[in-house]
Amino acid sequence: MIPTHLKATAAEHGLGEYVRRYRRRPGAVGTFFAFAPLVGALVLGIRESDPAATLGILLFLWPPLFLTWCVSTRRRLDGGIYVFTGGFADVHGRKVLGTITWPEVRSVEYKTRSLWAGLIPVAYTTRCVIELRNFRKIELDGSYRTLERLAEDLHAHAV
Repeated sequence: MIPTHLKATAAEHGLGEYVRRYRRRPGAVGTFFAFAPLVGALVLGIRESDPAATLGILLFLWPPLFLTWCVSTRRRLDGGIYVFTGGFADVHGRKVLGTITWPEVRSVEYKTRSLWAGLIPVAYTTRCVIELRNFRKIELDGSYRTLERLAEDLHAHAV
C-alpha cells in the first residue's frame, strides 16, 4: 500500500503501477547518540553516587535527544524506495525526494567493499550506484534492508 501523496506524484510523473517498496533500517549512529546519555546517567548514578546529576541528565538532556531520534527514525522508516513499472521514487517520510523513470536510467551497479586490517576483516560496505542519462549519479547505501535485491530489481527494470 502506498501513501496518497505518492500516488499523486507517481501519476503526475507517469511511473505506472506500484511493484514493491524497499525500506530503510534505523540509523546506527543516531541510535547510539539517542541512548548514550541514558547509559551515561546510569553509570554516573551507580559509580559516582550522584543522584542530582543523574536526575538532571534523565529529565533535561535525554528526552529532547530521544524525541528527536524518534521523529527522525519514524521519517526514515516511513520512506524508502518505491519501485513502479515506469520508474522509482525516493521517499523520506511524507516527502517525495525524487522520481526517476526507467528511460532516464543508464546503468545500475551493486558494489561491495571490504576493509581489512592484515588478515582480519574490519568493515564491510555495500552501495548501489544508479547512473542517469544526464550523467548524474544516485548512490544508495547499506541502510536499505535488502540492498542487493533492490539493485537487482532496479537493474531488471532499467534494462
